[in-house]
Amino acid sequence: MKSFLIVLPFLVISCRDHQISQIPIIKVRALSEPRAALKTSIPRAPEAVEVSFDNLPAKIRQHNLSLAAARKLVAEAEGKLRASGVASNPGLEVEFDMDPDFGDFMLTVGVSQKYPRTNRLLIEKRVSQILIQAAQSEVRDAERILVGEARSALIALIALRDKKILLAAQEKNANELTSLIEASAAKGEASPLDAGVALLEASRLGTLTRQLEIKEQLAEARLKPLLGLKPDGNLTVSASLSEPVMPPMNVTNSRRPDLEAAWLRASSADAETDLARSTRLEDIEAGVFAGVGREEDAPTGTHREQIVGFRLKIPLGENPTAAGVEAAAWARQERLNIGASALARIANSETHAAYAEMKQWQLLAKQMKDQILPLAVAQIQNTKVAYERAEVPLQDVLRAEEQKLSLETAYLEAVRDFHLAHSQYLTATAQ
Repeated sequence: MKSFLIVLPFLVISCRDHQISQIPIIKVRALSEPRAALKTSIPRAPEAVEVSFDNLPAKIRQHNLSLAAARKLVAEAEGKLRASGVASNPGLEVEFDMDPDFGDFMLTVGVSQKYPRTNRLLIEKRVSQILIQAAQSEVRDAERILVGEARSALIALIALRDKKILLAAQEKNANELTSLIEASAAKGEASPLDAGVALLEASRLGTLTRQLEIKEQLAEARLKPLLGLKPDGNLTVSASLSEPVMPPMNVTNSRRPDLEAAWLRASSADAETDLARSTRLEDIEAGVFAGVGREEDAPTGTHREQIVGFRLKIPLGENPTAAGVEAAAWARQERLNIGASALARIANSETHAAYAEMKQWQLLAKQMKDQILPLAVAQIQNTKVAYERAEVPLQDVLRAEEQKLSLETAYLEAVRDFHLAHSQYLTATAQ
C-alpha cells in the first residue's frame, strides 16, 4: 500500500500532460583557451602587391587563403594529440537498496578506474605525434604546389607582356611605313595600292595586340587569387624572363614534403598496427566501495550495517574485434608504403622530365637567337633594298617582316617554355 501511494502522484502528473517533454541537455563548460585563438586566421587581402620571382614564395605564405586553411591541419593534429594516450576518468558509483516497507535499506558508494593491460596509451601518443609531423609536411607541400602555380602564372604573364611589346613595336613600324608610302603616293613616287597593303598589315598587328591584352588580363586574373589579391587589386610585376641557363641537376627528391608526408603516414600506419594489436587485451576495471545501511532483525530489533570492499573486473579472453582491426591496419600500412614508393618514382620522373624539357627549349632558343634570327634580319634588309630599287613589290617586304615577327615570337615562346619547365623542375625538387 505504501508503495502504491508513492507511485500514485507520478501517475496523476503523467496523465495531466500527454505530450513528451524535451529531454534536458547538460551544458558543458567551454575550453579555457580564448575563443579568438580557436578561430581560423584569415589573411587580410592587400590592396596592392609588387611581385617578383624572389619574393613570390613570401607573398604566397603571407596572403594566400588556401595555405592559411592548410595550416589548420597542424592545429587539428595537435588537438588530436591532446586527446590521445589519456587515461579515462574514474567513475563514481552510487547504489541504494530499500525494501517495500521502508524498513531496511543500504547505501553504497564506490569509485572505479579502468587500467590498460598493454602499452596502448603510449602507442596512441606515438601515432598522434607522427601525424603532427605528417600534417606539417602536408602544409609545406601545399605551399610548394601554390608557389609552383603562381610561378608558372607569373611566367605566362611576363611572356604575354613581352610578346605585346614586340607586336607594339612591329605595329609602330607598320604605321610609320604606311605614312611614308602615303606621302610618297601623294607625290606620285609610290603606288596607292602599296599604302593600302601597309595599312592592312598595321591593322592586323593592332588586332593581335588587342588579343594579347585580353590574354594578359586573364593571366592577371589567374595570378591575383594566388597572391591574395581581390579582382580589383593592383598587381605590379617587377620581373623579367632571363636568357635560358641550365641549373645543376638535382638527382634526389628527399626535400619534397609530399614524399615526407607519405612516408610519415606509412609510419603512423605501422604504429596503428601496434595499437590495434595492443587492444587484444581489454582494460581491467578496479574500484573500492563503502556502504552504510539499516536492517531490522527480529526479535533483536534494528541495527546498522557498514561495509567496505574492493571490486575487480577482468574481461575474459581477447577482444574479438582486435584481429580484424589489426588486419585492416596492416593492409593500410602496406598500401601507404607502396603508395609512398610509387610517389618517389613519380617525383623522380617529374624531375628528369622537366630537366630534359628545359634542355631542349634552351637548345632551341639558342639556335634561334644565334642562327635563325640574324638570317631573318639580313633577309629583311636585303628585301628593303630590293624594294627601294623597285625590284620586288611591297608584299615581299611585308612577308619578310611577318616571318621575322613569327621567328621573334617563336623565340619568346621558347624562352617562356624554358622557364615554365624550370618552374616545374623547381616544384618537382621542392625548391
